Amino acid sequence: MITRSITLDSNDFFHARPAAKIAGTANTYESVIMVMLGTEIADAKDPLSLMRLSHPKGSAVDILADGADEQKALDAVVEIIGKEFPSTI
Repeated sequence: MITRSITLDSNDFFHARPAAKIAGTANTYESVIMVMLGTEIADAKDPLSLMRLSHPKGSAVDILADGADEQKALDAVVEIIGKEFPSTI
């Protein structure tokens, strides 16, 4: 299992469009990919799960990947988050 922490801007949150793009990317990988915000956890392959996360308000978000292609999966999800929230990465 590998993890990467990123900090979203105080105005960023997982609304419909970025959640769908993150899930679309995550679903192309075999690994389990989770997004953690404090004590909340979401399946990165499920856009509704991502949308249920609280508003991060500048908090750290942890991206976890576990599986055969975990490094590629983690890199791809972080890249999509960076494209959707340019101030993040």
